[in-house]
Amino acid sequence: MKRIWLVLVLLTVVPRAHAQTAGKLVAAPDIIPPATKEMQHPEFWVSRIAQPDRVILTPEQIDRFNRKNRTRSLVRKNVHGDTVVIDSVLANGNFSGVSFHLSDPLLLRNSSGVKLSAQLSNARDYLLSTDLWDRRQIPFSAAEKHELIEEMNPDRVPRSVRPRHGLVVRHTLNRFIPTHRSAYGAQYQWLDMFQTATLETGMPVAVLHSSRSGEWLYVKSNYSTGWIPAANVATGSTDRIREISDPHDFVVAITPVVPVYADPEGDNWITSILLGERLQLDEKTGSALRVTVPVRNPDGTLGTASGWIRDREGVSEGYQPYTQRNVITTFFRLLNRPYGWGGTEHEYDCVGAVRAVYLTFGIFMPRWTTYELYHTDHVTAFPADTPVEEKYRFLDACEPGITVCGFDWHVVLYLGKVDGTHFIIHQNGYSYHDAAGTEYRVGRVSVNHTELEGGADIRRWTEMSVFK
Repeated sequence: MKRIWLVLVLLTVVPRAHAQTAGKLVAAPDIIPPATKEMQHPEFWVSRIAQPDRVILTPEQIDRFNRKNRTRSLVRKNVHGDTVVIDSVLANGNFSGVSFHLSDPLLLRNSSGVKLSAQLSNARDYLLSTDLWDRRQIPFSAAEKHELIEEMNPDRVPRSVRPRHGLVVRHTLNRFIPTHRSAYGAQYQWLDMFQTATLETGMPVAVLHSSRSGEWLYVKSNYSTGWIPAANVATGSTDRIREISDPHDFVVAITPVVPVYADPEGDNWITSILLGERLQLDEKTGSALRVTVPVRNPDGTLGTASGWIRDREGVSEGYQPYTQRNVITTFFRLLNRPYGWGGTEHEYDCVGAVRAVYLTFGIFMPRWTTYELYHTDHVTAFPADTPVEEKYRFLDACEPGITVCGFDWHVVLYLGKVDGTHFIIHQNGYSYHDAAGTEYRVGRVSVNHTELEGGADIRRWTEMSVFK
């Protein structure tokens, strides 16, 4: 059961292993039929919308939307009037520390050591009860597992934890176990079972615990708890952290990677911000934007440095206006990005891609398929075995570009309908088969029709959610 729970924790689809069929496994074509070359461009889809630049939510409405999501009900009704309760999903989230309701870690003054010990015990039990393999396809030994358990430092957790507060100074991987080593649930699998999420540059955290070596910190962010490298977080006063994390004037990355340099000429790179991450904007010069970059001082405290962004097209000054054009255009900037299970290699899985795109508008989402699908008032929920014709009637009533669809293993963004066929864009970690049984591995952001085998297949969907 614990193994099943951790698979759920990783918040996305389980792609097929590389040898699950007698047929041949090959890379999917660049354009997966019936999608066309023209469909690989955002303007194709934007041009089909009557008012693509209509503002769906103003900044004030987005602020209210975010506040409402902090206490959103876990109980909904589906199209038949039946009650849909997602607290069972919440229990699985609690196993890994992923939260449905977003919270402010800077408000945390005391935390239960009993709860923290229970979370570490969950990780310990998972390690001891699960067969795991490393990158060399060699099983983890009992001794290696016990070393990881010792690194979690479970004996040093007090009954009451008084957290320190900190700021993530660079995009970082959030880990279930405090190690950079990958662990796979099968010898020839490629999904890192220790990887759960990523935390963005400038995200506040509460530091709850330290690993035995001091190289890892167990932190609470606004939607998760987990291990991150100590080198990626700097501690400071809550006032200073808020000042840096929530600046009045800022730029937000609207492309996958935006380099930041130590000089306006761009000769010395110092860091990069990824899609949806923000930095304080200090000055506009002729060739670059001067920004404030959070840094970790040698003693672990929070400091800042000046940086310059030369790629003005890669950022928005302030959040982007929330329009169908901007959502579609931003998602298409991820087209063909490789699949990143739980954020592996700082890439995106299905929920990570949706979350990052919506961050560019100031809309904050958690990291879980079900969590994202229920983070709005406008959810059309239905049983998976609902007739496809009925599901298409629901979909035809949804607005392209601001509708997220899926089920408990996958989410997609609806693009529109062409000649009677519906299309979506998503981070596709699935494979599909042709009539001859050949298995085609996708493993990237792609445009697909809604009956392609895998997460795109509407026959598996149970929710359609309009963010308006």
